[in-house]
Amino acid sequence: MKKNKLLDSPFAVIFCNLILFLLIYFTVMSEYMISLAIIAAVIIAILVVNRFDLINKIFDLYIRHKKTALISALVLGILYPFSLTDNVYVAHIATLAVIYGIACLGLNFQMGSTDMTNFAPAAFMGIGAYTVGIFTVKMGFNPWLGMLAGVVFSGVFGFLIGLPTLKTKGYYLSLVTMAIQLAFTELVRVWPYVGGDDGMSGVQRYKLFGFELYKRYTIFGIRMSPQIPYLLLCIVFLVICTYIAMRVYFSRTGIAMNTVAQDEIAAMCMGMNVSRTKLFAFVIGGMYCGLAGALFVGLEGYVGPATYNFQKSLMLICMVILGGMDNSIGVVLGAFVLAIITEKTRDFADFQQLIYGAVLVIMLIVRPDGIIPWRVRNHDLITKRKPKILERFKPEEDIAEKAQLKAEV
Repeated sequence: MKKNKLLDSPFAVIFCNLILFLLIYFTVMSEYMISLAIIAAVIIAILVVNRFDLINKIFDLYIRHKKTALISALVLGILYPFSLTDNVYVAHIATLAVIYGIACLGLNFQMGSTDMTNFAPAAFMGIGAYTVGIFTVKMGFNPWLGMLAGVVFSGVFGFLIGLPTLKTKGYYLSLVTMAIQLAFTELVRVWPYVGGDDGMSGVQRYKLFGFELYKRYTIFGIRMSPQIPYLLLCIVFLVICTYIAMRVYFSRTGIAMNTVAQDEIAAMCMGMNVSRTKLFAFVIGGMYCGLAGALFVGLEGYVGPATYNFQKSLMLICMVILGGMDNSIGVVLGAFVLAIITEKTRDFADFQQLIYGAVLVIMLIVRPDGIIPWRVRNHDLITKRKPKILERFKPEEDIAEKAQLKAEV
């Protein structure tokens, strides 16, 4: 009995967060062969654990002790950048992984929740990045204002793209978004105002209360890498975006998106506004990608067409499929895994597309639903209410039968 209480206590959540922290730390810090081995071992372990339905039990554990999970994750998230010390390369990889996680959360609203394959997430990222570049380089405005404008413009672009694609689905929608991505890349290449092929360099980096967020600081005698403050900012944005995505998932809008994904005709017969649901997915997904692009340009200090091309869109799609569509935690995990693989195999850049293809083929054969697949919503656990099926029993009825039904539920 004590053992069961311990496994269902806040200490179990803290222990799980600590294990995740150590896995991420050693994966990022190790050499590329060791990193790939750790990633492969973690994926195999998740697949094995999921066969015994332990993944759902871990999710339920986090939901029951969400405050403890959030506080402990926030503490470990703040400590993680400081553990990287002066390792510039590793800090850069970690920051990229967090930014890609935000973009994949946005893409998941379309691919995972609403079953609309979007081949233009890099175009939405490019809108956010180019907006920051224009606001700072061309107009001399504050980059925070550029970030806000980039998120808004990306949402408006998602609305404008969503309108003509409401009547398309499946392969036709994929072809439309693919054409949009190619058109965006070609447009910024031939537009002299945004630098054409050369792009825009010297984009002003973000500052917070007068402190530069991309600068080396010495804390308690330890010289930190310049990406550490910016990594902390990106982690905060990722936590907020993940929280919003999970709230949407458990809301009526999230259920409506899943219904549209399953059967649009059935959704319309149930009184759902299919067009509005699809537009919502395009708008919120575009805003997420726009935010990721605005953060990306703050890391690089440069924006160019080669950074937001069709290849980047394919990489983001692979991240969503790898992690598990319509699961926010799985999508972020897929972004982390593929981002680390991409950067760790930078010496084999000519074979990166082969690596993407091999990873996707293996996952589609072994695990078509992704590393952490979609799970059934547990609204009773979220709202901390007992299932309504128990309400039909009266106090004087058979206690043994009621207890058995409780165990089954």
